[in-house]
Amino acid sequence: MAERLLRGTTISQGVVMPAQAAVEALPVRLRIVPRRRCDVRDHPVYLALPPAAQRSLLQTGAPVDLLAAEQVSLEGDYLWFVLSGVLGLFPQSSTVCVSHIPSGSVHGWRHALGSSCGDTEARPLVDVRLFRVPAHTVRTALGHDWLSRFVAFQTMQRLTQLESEAACNASHRVNERLAKWLVRLEGGANGAPLKLTQARLGAMLGVQRTSINAAAQELQEAGLIRFGRGRVEVLDLPGLATASCGCGA
Repeated sequence: MAERLLRGTTISQGVVMPAQAAVEALPVRLRIVPRRRCDVRDHPVYLALPPAAQRSLLQTGAPVDLLAAEQVSLEGDYLWFVLSGVLGLFPQSSTVCVSHIPSGSVHGWRHALGSSCGDTEARPLVDVRLFRVPAHTVRTALGHDWLSRFVAFQTMQRLTQLESEAACNASHRVNERLAKWLVRLEGGANGAPLKLTQARLGAMLGVQRTSINAAAQELQEAGLIRFGRGRVEVLDLPGLATASCGCGA
């Protein structure tokens, strides 16, 4: 089963009681919502799990909608299945985004091993729909040995991704990096508007406001994007992908 899961999915590290208890335990800002177009039963990691583990997740987990504007960090001893949208990984108390967690990934595997340490936190970059499962459910359903092997594998994936992102930040122009991130976010937004200001994008990329303004202007003049009223509209996604550096997109 482990080999099947590793071959068939992309996993990101970061980041049940009965369903009603899960609802009551969530803070108000993490809004439990009825199931609609995105469902954990369509998630590639869920599909790779054995039937007994799937049943445990469904019985104890709960869907969560989280707005990008709320900037809430995913906290607690949970696994988060990303059903739609994109999460970002940030060093604690930082606004610089060091990596992304796209839909089809799972955040929080270290919690499944009982580890609470970590120097990064996950926050929504666009509106996200998640499925939250207490980590102890996963430990019970899959076992410590299997989880240890799997987390070791995906930790290496994460290190490779972080190395690629660091090299990109050091070697590519701001407009190329901005285009890369907009391609990532547009792909994960499933048609939803990208509610991002130039100031927030600059903070995410770790560059000065003047630099992000110039990069955004260059992409707008090329007819690839349009900024307005705290939103970004992608006008030409293939063109934007061509203008990007393409690192880890």
